[in-house]
Amino acid sequence: MGPRFALARRAAGAAPAAPSPARILILGGTSYLGPALVREAVVAGHAVTLFNRGITNPELFPRLEKLRGLRSVKAEEERWDSIGTRRFDAIVDVWPFEPALAETAARRLRGQTGHWLYVSSIAAYDKRGFATPGLTEDAALNPWNTPGVRPYDGGKAESERRLHELIGDRLTVVRPGPIKGERDDTPDLLTWLRRCQAGGQHIGPGVGAEHVQIVDVRDVARFLVTAIERSIYGTFNLTGTPMTFKEYVARCAEAMRSASRTEFVWIPREFLHAHGLDPAPWNDPKHPHYLGLFPGWHPEPERAGVAQISSRKAFDTGWTQRPFADTANDYLWSIEDSGSDADWKDELLPDVERRVLDAWTARG
Repeated sequence: MGPRFALARRAAGAAPAAPSPARILILGGTSYLGPALVREAVVAGHAVTLFNRGITNPELFPRLEKLRGLRSVKAEEERWDSIGTRRFDAIVDVWPFEPALAETAARRLRGQTGHWLYVSSIAAYDKRGFATPGLTEDAALNPWNTPGVRPYDGGKAESERRLHELIGDRLTVVRPGPIKGERDDTPDLLTWLRRCQAGGQHIGPGVGAEHVQIVDVRDVARFLVTAIERSIYGTFNLTGTPMTFKEYVARCAEAMRSASRTEFVWIPREFLHAHGLDPAPWNDPKHPHYLGLFPGWHPEPERAGVAQISSRKAFDTGWTQRPFADTANDYLWSIEDSGSDADWKDELLPDVERRVLDAWTARG
């Protein structure tokens, strides 16, 4: 059995002994998932060292050890001297999708740790697999450097392949779905939270049976720390439990404490289309598929399973999720605090929404 399908070395669900403090090197660590990972590791009592350029959010973590260097696809530009020959119990690579970056780091440092962890993405999967719900870790991945495959999608898949060759069974790969929560500034969830804050009637697209799947950034970080503590190896989807769209907007309203004054009127796709209201196209580079009039709603048959990816393997290790309301509130506060919503506008104008709601009510 190859390393990609390696099982956790500890029995899933077994009560682990209190972990000893680990020496963890994080490559990056100051943007989005990185700070959440640092937080979870430090709170758990581990010794964290960061390796990065010192450019992104350099003010973070003033009490942690920071090693400066440079990663580059050009070997002559790379700088690893600050790490020297030091050994770490685990090394976590949190961000690259360029295979050369993932590969050179592993070649340089694989002899200095017993556990390598890489953050990939569900984007690594061949998109043809998204038509069927329940996709698991053994599904086909994207080819590398192929026309029609986004560099990010193909790069994550190829990075995984190269790491498996270099690291073998000492590798843990996680494939998160859409990550939400603290430090996320993607305004997809924001649209639904703002509509719920406003209250009143809003369009619920379709019949509400399509699915949404998100994972909290802190839950991804916590799985990585647990994998280090319990020597869990292999590949794991971290997508969380799917929600129907009806459940999703209801949880948004509950998180905003507006459930009693917010009503979603579910209008079939055909009626919306007749009034010029369609979901965002999936492959339009000028308009991200996760935005549009109804962010996150994609009723296309070829995407029936993209928000129903199985995380059973991760759950079987004992992984859990934070409540949706906690994720939503962390996310909203981060956006408010950073001001990243300064230019945000709801793409569904209120008068257009009202006109379509009235037409649906008056259809006879």
